[in-house]
Amino acid sequence: MSAPRSGRSVATSAAGDLTVTTTAPGLRRAHLLAIAISLVIAASIWLVGLPESTSLFDTPLSTLTVPAALVVAFTGITLTGALAAHRPWRVVEIVIASVLGVTGGLFLWVVAQAWNTVTAPLSFFPPASAILAGLWLVPGVLGGLVIRRPGAAVYVELVAAVVEALLGNSWGFATVWYGLIEGLGAEFVLALLLYRAFGLPAALLTGAGAGVAVGLLDSFVYYPEFSASYITAYVVLAVISGAVIAGAGCWALTRALDRAGALAPLGARGTVRI
Repeated sequence: MSAPRSGRSVATSAAGDLTVTTTAPGLRRAHLLAIAISLVIAASIWLVGLPESTSLFDTPLSTLTVPAALVVAFTGITLTGALAAHRPWRVVEIVIASVLGVTGGLFLWVVAQAWNTVTAPLSFFPPASAILAGLWLVPGVLGGLVIRRPGAAVYVELVAAVVEALLGNSWGFATVWYGLIEGLGAEFVLALLLYRAFGLPAALLTGAGAGVAVGLLDSFVYYPEFSASYITAYVVLAVISGAVIAGAGCWALTRALDRAGALAPLGARGTVRI
């Protein structure tokens, strides 16, 4: 039997899960160079810092050094991976991503209302609240695993952040750019995988990537008084939380939705392996 013209081969495992092997092009030398350039620019921003004399919305640019560096690094990697993957969106995917974003925003609003209560018992060790940071990352990771298109994680997380901010919380507009960077944290992992791997290992890495973003943001923006050891502990706990709560949790949720038929309009949602 000849290979399919689409460039994909389809097989069914003993457990009945669909496996799709995609022969999409990988990263080329130009893609790797683009990633390297974005990382160098991001590192330069981080090391040199933004000027204190200029402000944005009455906030000195210097306080946005870490977010700016993360945006440059994650955006460069994400755009490069998206161009290499070349996987355009369909209308049905835009609709479902929007639904996930609004639903995720309602979820984040509930988390925001309960945050002080659920983290109060963890105050004995300031970085301990990071073990629940994965809750904030659920919309983006779920969007990336369900939609499986470049930009899905950023789009869903950003829509969710906007909905949360509109409903009202104690962080205001900061919620929106937090959502952007958290979404990019998840997105850049999927981009490195060229949007071809969505099994449990990929989900764990995606959640961990988002955990890196929120861990660094919180440590440098909301907890500037943290010592180096506290920052390390906070980031490590945020990464673990992102991997377990957002990564493994959204992987299990995606499988449950697929088996229930909720994702039927998207086609087969089996694991896509490199």
